[in-house]
Parts: sequence; structure tokens; C-alpha cells
Amino acid sequence: MSGPGLIPEKWELEGRRLAPLLDSVCAVVIAANDPAVSTQVAIGVARTQGQRRRVAIADLLGESPALEALLTGDDPHGIADSFLYGVSLNKIARPMRDAENVFVMPSGTEPVDHESVYANDRWRRLAAGFHQVGALLIVVARPSTAGFAELCGFMGALMPTGDSAFPTPPGVPLLAPPAPPPPQPEPTPPPERESARRAREAAQVDVVSRRNRILALLLVLGAVAIGIGAMWPQMLTQLPAPVRALLGRVAPDSAATVVPPTPMDSALRPDSTAPGQTPVSDSGVVPLDSSVAPVSPPLPVDNLSDSTVAARYAIYFATANTRAAAMPDSKVRALEAVALSPVVESGEQWFRVTVGASASRPEAEALLARLRSEKIIGAGSIVSVPFALRLETRVTPALVSARLAALSTRGIMAYALRQADGSASVYTGAFESPTQAMALADSLRAVGVAPVLAYRTGRGF
Repeated sequence: MSGPGLIPEKWELEGRRLAPLLDSVCAVVIAANDPAVSTQVAIGVARTQGQRRRVAIADLLGESPALEALLTGDDPHGIADSFLYGVSLNKIARPMRDAENVFVMPSGTEPVDHESVYANDRWRRLAAGFHQVGALLIVVARPSTAGFAELCGFMGALMPTGDSAFPTPPGVPLLAPPAPPPPQPEPTPPPERESARRAREAAQVDVVSRRNRILALLLVLGAVAIGIGAMWPQMLTQLPAPVRALLGRVAPDSAATVVPPTPMDSALRPDSTAPGQTPVSDSGVVPLDSSVAPVSPPLPVDNLSDSTVAARYAIYFATANTRAAAMPDSKVRALEAVALSPVVESGEQWFRVTVGASASRPEAEALLARLRSEKIIGAGSIVSVPFALRLETRVTPALVSARLAALSTRGIMAYALRQADGSASVYTGAFESPTQAMALADSLRAVGVAPVLAYRTGRGF
């Protein structure tokens, strides 16, 4: 990093230097003990990355002066208004002055540097949305704010900046170049003889002369380029129509909006199986969620005794508002325990993709690290989804592939988990709470399948 006492523009240059580290990243938190430093680094990264893709900077510092100075328009709404009052992200994202493809999401009319914003599960969906369209989301945040670790986990990467270090969340990839090696002391040259001195002075004169000739040539070429640029529109009109159409063609824009639409979910989502939560009653019946009107009666949980050994942890992969858009490609579907789950959030239907089924968080963290290293997933995070709809039990290993293929022909995306006795149980979906599973259960009944709500048990098949 650059030394202390730098003017802000130098930190922007540092961000430009670090920008290539984010070429394969779609979501990152940039943070420093000094907010002015992290903001300037983020601006430098955004300007450079904006030359090749869409970039959005989210201000979680709170009315950062450097970012406010680059806003266009006078709309006061920002992230706080989106998270708290449902204002569309596409409305609050405003083009950054003097930058191509770069947008700024200001903090808004309410404070944002607190846990209810930093640790909001919505960041995970935003990160997945940017990954789907190949854009880059930069969140500028304070490392001292409660919820910073959760925010970094949702985004999937952290770029620490500045001259002073701060504690970084465990398990989050850090994007930073290695420190440069210390300079080696230069050996003291022996005294020059007179003939050597004259030869060195002659060589220096020759270098200066050659540099002047090159500079003059560059100035001439620059003037020619400027002239061609000024005359290009007139020259283009004189070309044949096929050539003119070829030269004037504009590449299609694969991302029509800054971010894909996401449901407004400002409340933190608790783990439905954490201590103190009551996902099911003593009788095993799912309590109704007043915000969702189920079509069928509540489902009983079949294996309440397995709650302590449930394979609850999975890797969040993506979310889309249609089943076709959420459907993973063949490379992802070849992974273990891939679940496509319809869920209702804030009254809207979404389709969520998760990968894996682990009974321990360290095991899930190892899977996430492997998927990132193999470039299968860009960001990702760990979610607790202990419930699923069980379709079959005691399936012999030799028949698992055939059973899953048969379900696929009926439009059911299922997966198998190996049980302790060597057999497999077949599931579909992966849910945080029993209520979330009710929509998929209704769909299965409509095609003649009788699902059983259960805690997921076993290991990836």
C-alpha cells in the first residue's frame, strides 16, 4: 500500500492498481479504518472495472463526502430507503459523474451504519444478482460496525485497505497484493576512471537525444489521431453501407439494469432451528405464517427426533424470480444435493438454488472454499436450510440415478442423501422453515406426488 499522509487522489490511484484483482469477482466489501481511504480506493477500482462491465458502489459509511460529490441528480433516496421502505434499487442507483458504466447507491435519508443494515440477508441476494449478470457490486463499509462480518460473508470477498490493519472476519477471502520485498542496499560503485566518465556522459547525451526524437514522433501521431477522430463522422458517411453498418454496430448490453429486481426484505431472517425458535409445535404441526396464505393444511414434520443431526447447512448459489431463470447449468447440477426451492418472501415468489447438505458448519465452509477455488461459484454464502420434502426412503445405491431421472421427467428436481445404513433418501427443495415448504408441497400434490416434510439427514450422494 501507499505510505501515510497521502492525498485522497493517491488512494484512488491505489484502487486503480488493485482493480485487476477483482476481474473474476462480482461482489466485494472494501474497508479501512479511515473511511476516506476506503472510499477513494473504491472509486479507483470502480473507474477501472467500469471500462469492462457495469459497477455499482454502495455507501454503507453514511453520506460519504467523496461519493456524494460524484452523484448526479438530487434524489435523496438511497440504501436505507430501499431496505426500510421498499424503494427500488434501480431507482436509487445513480450514474457516477465522469465515469462509464459506474453507478452509486447513496446511503439515503436514514443512517445505514448499524447491524440491521449490515447483517441484512438481502445483501446475499444482491451479490447473487450481480454474479448472474457479470456485474460488480462494491460495498464501502466500516469494519467497526456490528454486522460487518455477516456483510463480508454475504458478499464473499473483502479488500482491506489503508495503512493500519483491522480484524478481518474468518473464512472470508481477502483480496490484497503481497507486500513488496524490502529494498536491497545498493553496492558502492568503485571510482570511475576518466575514460569511463567520458563514455558515460556521451551515452547520456545519446539517450536524451533519442528520447526527444521519440517524443516528437508521438506528438505527430497524436495530432494525426485527433484529426482522424474529428473527421470520423464525415468519413463514416462516405463509406459503403455494409462497411458503415459493420463499423457502427454496437455490442448488445447483457445487463439492462444495474441489478436484477429483488424482493424487499428488510428484516433479518432468523435460523428457524436456532435455540429459542419454535419451527414446529409439540405435536409436529407447522404453525401458519400470517404473511403467506397456504393452499393446503399445515404439514407435520415426520422426524422431529432428527432435528439435532439434520444436514442443515448448504451453500447459497442464486435466486431468480422464475424457475427457468434459476435453473442451474449442468456443471452445477452435477454437484451434491442441489436444491431448487420456490419460496415466498414479502409476498413475492422466488426460486432459490442451494448446493450441499452438511451437518456441521466447518464441513459447509470447506465445500464453499472448494467451489470458489474451482471457479464454480463467485461469491456464495452458508445458509441454514434443515427442512426438505422427502419423496422416497431406503433406495438402494444402484437405483438412485434411475429414480432421480424419473422424477426429472416429471419436472421435479430431486437429490439423494446417503443414510447411515447405506441406503438413500430422496428429497426435493431445502427450506429454512416448514412454512416455506408448503408452496412446493402443493405443487407436488398437483402432479400426484405425496411429499413428507422432514429434517434433511445424511450426506451428499
